[in-house]
Amino acid sequence: MFIAIPVGMNYRTERLPVVTFTLIGINTLVWLVSAICLLSTEGESLVWELHHLWLVPASCTWYAPITHMFVHAGSLHLAGNMIFLFLFGACVEDIIGRLRFAAFYLLGGLMAAFFYILLSPEHFQSTLPMGGASGAIGACMGMYLLLRADADIEIKYFLWLFVYIRAGGFEIPAWVAIIFWFVCQLVSAALELLLGSGHEGGVAFGAHIGGFLGGLALIGIYRRGSHPRAEEPAKPRLIIDPAALAAAVRAPLTSPVTSETPTIFLHDGSQQTGPFTLTDVQARLQRGEISREASYWSEGMADWQSVMDLAGQPLE
Repeated sequence: MFIAIPVGMNYRTERLPVVTFTLIGINTLVWLVSAICLLSTEGESLVWELHHLWLVPASCTWYAPITHMFVHAGSLHLAGNMIFLFLFGACVEDIIGRLRFAAFYLLGGLMAAFFYILLSPEHFQSTLPMGGASGAIGACMGMYLLLRADADIEIKYFLWLFVYIRAGGFEIPAWVAIIFWFVCQLVSAALELLLGSGHEGGVAFGAHIGGFLGGLALIGIYRRGSHPRAEEPAKPRLIIDPAALAAAVRAPLTSPVTSETPTIFLHDGSQQTGPFTLTDVQARLQRGEISREASYWSEGMADWQSVMDLAGQPLE
């Protein structure tokens, strides 16, 4: 038996992942209430839950496409999903913002549900209930792949082979781990279709695939809409090299800067401003006047980059 669990990654969030913690709390609370009702009603509550909160394509309530993301079949199902939600959700929330993450999470879950129905043999006539946060979490993984593919994920493993027992850990690039996970979902879904076992229930691999693709699409749209090309200045301006800027910022200043050409344009949300000097940008970052999600551009750059690349020192 081999068990591998992701436990961390080399990314430090800058803000408390409120939305991620809220989602984990709701999922846990729903499971606890469900377990208490199941024990107190001798199983009768389970029938009501399956027909009202789980997603049953043939007899779906109008709210089931949302509520199915917060129900789980057992404690192991819940624990596994919450681990992945915390690891990937917290990072994505920190990068794209709380409100946008909440919207993308729910949209990803809806896309996962639709793809699950699409891959089901009976489609909208299926009577199999589907529930769990894994489709929406698959969307988080798709979003994370485009946002932080260069990060490393820390894995803890446990190997038990008869009398041989070994435990340890290792790190793996995020893009390798996520793509490997996605390929496994594709292979499993294909085997279900070929063997005709999808109608018997089990893991909703189609939801995982749909959520992952939905997350990729949402971040693709977000990045395209958040980084419009700036109009080129009328006069030639100095081309900014981010690496040279970072080196200059780290170097001690022996004399005050007497003149500096404003060359930097900022894009924060839906507003574009500029040009600014590097000193202006760093001062505004220190004062909190520029969002950490803002982007900057200067003549000669192929695309917008994170304004945090220009920060001279860690911000409080």
